Amino acid sequence: MSYIALARKLRPQNFDELSGQGFVVTTLKNSIEMGRIVHAYLFTGPRGVGKTSAARILAKAVNCLDPDGCNPCNKCENCLEITSGTSMDVAEIDGASNRGIDEIRDLREAVRFLPMKCKYKVYIIDEVHMLTEHAFNALLKTLEEPPEYVIFILATTDPHRIPATIISRCQKYDFNKIPFDIMYKSLANALDSEGITYEPDALSLVVRNSDGCMRDSLSLLDQIIAFTGGSLDEQNTSFLLGYSDKSIMNRLFEAVIKENTQDIPQICAELTAKGINHTFAAETLIEHTRNLMLRIITKKDNPELTSKENEFYASLAQASSEQRLFALFQVFQKLLNDIKFFSFSQYVFEFGMYKAASLSGLISTTGMVPAGSAKAPSVPLQSAAASAPTMIQKPQAEVSAKPTLNSTDIQLQNIMNALEEQKQPLVASNLSHGYIIQLAGGVLSIGFSTDKKFHYDYIVRKQNIDLLNTIIPQAFPNIKEVAVTLEQDSKKKSIIEKKERIETFHDMQIKKEAEQDSIVKLLLNEFDGKLRDIDVLARPSFDSEDEEPDPDDI
Repeated sequence: MSYIALARKLRPQNFDELSGQGFVVTTLKNSIEMGRIVHAYLFTGPRGVGKTSAARILAKAVNCLDPDGCNPCNKCENCLEITSGTSMDVAEIDGASNRGIDEIRDLREAVRFLPMKCKYKVYIIDEVHMLTEHAFNALLKTLEEPPEYVIFILATTDPHRIPATIISRCQKYDFNKIPFDIMYKSLANALDSEGITYEPDALSLVVRNSDGCMRDSLSLLDQIIAFTGGSLDEQNTSFLLGYSDKSIMNRLFEAVIKENTQDIPQICAELTAKGINHTFAAETLIEHTRNLMLRIITKKDNPELTSKENEFYASLAQASSEQRLFALFQVFQKLLNDIKFFSFSQYVFEFGMYKAASLSGLISTTGMVPAGSAKAPSVPLQSAAASAPTMIQKPQAEVSAKPTLNSTDIQLQNIMNALEEQKQPLVASNLSHGYIIQLAGGVLSIGFSTDKKFHYDYIVRKQNIDLLNTIIPQAFPNIKEVAVTLEQDSKKKSIIEKKERIETFHDMQIKKEAEQDSIVKLLLNEFDGKLRDIDVLARPSFDSEDEEPDPDDI
């Protein structure tokens, strides 16, 4: 018999075998036990966490001839046929390849016929978000009032693309990424059952690389086991997962933490010679910063890391501080954004490394540990100021720094200008409530936070998306396509919000200057008056702060 991949061989066959989905399992088992089976379910969540497996288990559970409590027996004729995919009453439909209105019309015709063997006819539609708008409309009526012997189970990784009219007719179950400890235990049991030896650190790498996806982890195990000839060791696992490239990133991060700027050029040259992507490098540095922060805060090993990684962060913990890591995170985060929007990423990355490795000389951070020292001695504030006469300490009462638009904001403003030039002010106005996520591979990704859904819904109308994909590539040759996304729990500010903040700051500054104006003070003193309010009148805007206004404009 041919070999069966672990991802297929170890697919859960009952509710108790589903890993990390306690809420879903409990609710489905209770509904079966109470006889409260509804006609439509919607399973949402990341890939490879058990949505399709849960749909098959539910289909078996409601049709099992000899159920084991709420679980299917997996031995009766109905269970065996559903498991093998030969049941005439349980159909799995790929929404990506059967996305048109004709396929849904065929489904509507099929639901009229009674089940041949089972109690329920079950239709599992995977990746249902891929259906067209007309297909969703065709499915709507059937989904609302299907025959009593029909159950629909819809599965998707992108629920935001499903119409609200469809969601409202389903019981929605959100599947989560599988936690590290649960996945580790499940994989360890799987390897033990298969008689495969493994090193704990190697298995930790597999679990971390799968990002909470059980199917990904099992596929990785298959590949590693095939490469090593039947075992799982850290060296080969690191090689296959690309962790060998991270050794140079470890050296780079260590040089930054210890502020060994003289090592930066050579390490950056090696990184470029190896062809390591600068975006990957910046993301790895952010990951290092996060892991080192956890080490400093908890003062203990991270169970998700290997023993060597924990030793690495323990060695760096004495050479850094929480305050410095906060600052480094900001540097790396800005570096990551700059790399995505500039073509000369190598230079941007190198200067970012010099800046990060020279941080203590650029800013004053309380508690920052000097480069190469084990722990900074306690220095009185007065002597610290004396040792750094060029550092000016701003009084606490002073207004914060002037808010400005960053480079991506300016790019979005240029896009809005191009739309207005093409007589599309309404599209430009709604687009101002979004923000640029990234520009990669010629695809410009524009995001909207959930509280801006009204503007998102307007922009994603077909005619407006087509408009964006026509005007923007013509005005900006480096952009080939525009993609618009609604981001959950986004904290990013839209360009219009940033402009409002700038205007507010400007008004505050003008009012403060007016209060301190010598003529105003003289008038108040002369007439024994009081300043009740200050109105800021609109004035012409200029392209540059240094540009002098034209006298005719005043």
